[in-house]
Amino acid sequence: MKRKMILVLLGLCFQISTGSAQQPDAVKAKSPKLEIKGQFKTLQKGSSVLSLLPDGGLWVDLSRKWVVADGEICLRNGPLEMFACPQGTKEHESVVAVKSSARFVHAALLAIGAKTGKPVKFDPEYIPASGSVIDIICVWKDEKGKIRSELAQNWVTKGRSKKTLEHAWVFAGSGFWTEASTGKKRYYGDDGSLICVSNFPTATMDIAVESSKDNNFLEYHANAYKVPELKTPVRLVLVNRPGDVTKKAPRSLTDNAEILSRVRLWAEAIEAGKEPAKSSESNGAPAAARPADN
Repeated sequence: MKRKMILVLLGLCFQISTGSAQQPDAVKAKSPKLEIKGQFKTLQKGSSVLSLLPDGGLWVDLSRKWVVADGEICLRNGPLEMFACPQGTKEHESVVAVKSSARFVHAALLAIGAKTGKPVKFDPEYIPASGSVIDIICVWKDEKGKIRSELAQNWVTKGRSKKTLEHAWVFAGSGFWTEASTGKKRYYGDDGSLICVSNFPTATMDIAVESSKDNNFLEYHANAYKVPELKTPVRLVLVNRPGDVTKKAPRSLTDNAEILSRVRLWAEAIEAGKEPAKSSESNGAPAAARPADN
């Protein structure tokens, strides 16, 4: 998809205010840039890399068909409703807070060919979320400055056990509502429900298995054994797994998935100021998935 087509797509998909709905005032406010330990270099815009935020933080890599979202660790220990949320929303129950609003992540996923399904339904019966399968790789720098990559699922445990999340996320697509006082359209996912581990009808991405959002029965916790220190900069790489929109419960990739090393090498090249090697697979698709359910 060409750059011009993507810009048109963004405009068509999100004809809503870019004022107060885009980011909370605290996030929009300009402040002097400080050197942050572990921070990543900004991706350079070009014919195949499109930046969706004025100051960086969200990119579409057209050649690899990846969405790249920057954020930071906001929770290392405790129950979760989300894996990731936009800054200024649900940091108290998410592992990562990203710089972008959810609706722009949604548009970025459309730009790499991901297809929305439907958010979860509870009435009259439970119907899980559906949509393209999205694999998420976390990239960060350890205390020695070495670049690490890990499946997002490994930062989430089932309860307080050491058993990590086995399910992949699907692109449910959230939805819009109209603000009565202004008549403006708002995107549900901007409330914080960007990448969920509890089922929400407002989710941009959700797991396709039943998972309570009741605070007394939250099933998933942050994995303190794996999650880096608070405030550690994190770069999330979102990859559209090939295949039709799934109505089943897709499994996560395995820890030896080829995409992990490819993402790490790509990140190392960027930090070294080098041109990342061309993707060996034209669609940027991950390899070594667990037995596919999609």
